[in-house]
Amino acid sequence: MCVVITTYGSEEEAASAAKNMVEKGLAACSTFFKVRSIYRWKGKVEDATEYMVIYKTLSRKVDYLKEEVLKTHSYEVPELLEINVDSVGESYLKWMLETLV
Repeated sequence: MCVVITTYGSEEEAASAAKNMVEKGLAACSTFFKVRSIYRWKGKVEDATEYMVIYKTLSRKVDYLKEEVLKTHSYEVPELLEINVDSVGESYLKWMLETLV
């Protein structure tokens, strides 16, 4: 199992992307929530409200999911973090395997 994390600039974009990944079978589940991000962009420190999306997927789907994020994201340089999960509940993993055929 893997988790892929990115942020979007609006709730609408986050919701649309989250739904898109599940509909395309690239994520078994997408969770998103409002966050405050402070970062440097083009020489200036930014303080922005964003929406973080956590995509739960299988290792074999990660590259396709990341490709889709990069293809559809509105940011010039989207955050794209991949975290390999060493331990996951047996029933949750079973559900993921059934969901992401």
